[in-house]
Amino acid sequence: VFYSKYLREAKEQRPADERALATVNGTVGEALGQLYVDAKFPPEAKAKAELMIANVIDAFKERIAFLDWMSDSTKTKAIEKLDKFTVKIAYPDKWEDYSTMEVSADKSYFENMTAVNKWGELKNYSEIGEPVDKTEWGMSPQTVNAYFNPLNNEIVFPAAILQPPFYNYTADEAVNYGGIGAVIGHEISHAFDDSGSRFDADGNLKNWWTEADLAAFTERADALAVQYDSVMVLPDVYVNGKFTLGENIGDLGGLLGAYDGLQKYYAENGRPEDIDGFTAEQRFFMSWATVWRTKSRDEALRTQIKTDPHSPGLVRATQPLLNIQAFYDAFDIKEGDDMYLAPEKRVSIW
Repeated sequence: VFYSKYLREAKEQRPADERALATVNGTVGEALGQLYVDAKFPPEAKAKAELMIANVIDAFKERIAFLDWMSDSTKTKAIEKLDKFTVKIAYPDKWEDYSTMEVSADKSYFENMTAVNKWGELKNYSEIGEPVDKTEWGMSPQTVNAYFNPLNNEIVFPAAILQPPFYNYTADEAVNYGGIGAVIGHEISHAFDDSGSRFDADGNLKNWWTEADLAAFTERADALAVQYDSVMVLPDVYVNGKFTLGENIGDLGGLLGAYDGLQKYYAENGRPEDIDGFTAEQRFFMSWATVWRTKSRDEALRTQIKTDPHSPGLVRATQPLLNIQAFYDAFDIKEGDDMYLAPEKRVSIW
């Protein structure tokens, strides 16, 4: 109640059916996920997403290979990390088995939740001393999110984020790369952000950087933090550049990787025509901005600034673009325009 009513200024409790669905989702998520995948995610959508992920990973390898601030030895380790990525797309290969969970429509809510908790405890006990099952997912397929797990060196994209506005397997490639492609790149970038960069290709907390390379990375990351510190979202309310640094590195690196992945696709398949007067490059950046359209209460936005390591959507939609030359070229942005940032103030990391 305190979180919803006072921190986020929620005006009323969610309807009972929504709360019930949230309970089912949180307890038997993969059972619900099977229904969701059958209804909303055809095999063609997965195949196209797999190709897009491969293109963005290849683009990252090329970007790393041509970095002017990183030594060859560290580049080799970085590319090894990409080569060893485990990529999980849409849904697990093996679904969770809930057959021993003793829930029933004849039981009360309390009795069913007690049974759910008992099932979870027994499952945890049974796994003590056993090898970690790296095929397990940390999210259900119907979750609109994605993540990088440094301990497993894996990137995971549930089926629900492979939906509009992020992705539509029948849509224009530029729109898809600007949406889910940049999200894919964002998660890849987490392998090399201020936190993920501390883990090696096998998921070990181990330094694989030379001292000079780490210093060069830190210098660039600090510059990005300072840049975001100057972004005001409400009167006298600014983004915390250090707190949001990992996610901001992810947005910037993700956009660059996705943009290069799109160009790789065009090199192999040919360029499309303009659509409604917009070039492919313009559609790419417009798609990115569309993904982050947000409407928030002021109090919720203030809380987000203090508690969420992601920058607000209105910032994510525009701020990383100011550092990307392709954005300036796409819209012919010149000095004096509102979205112009002087070259010496732009930050380049990946």
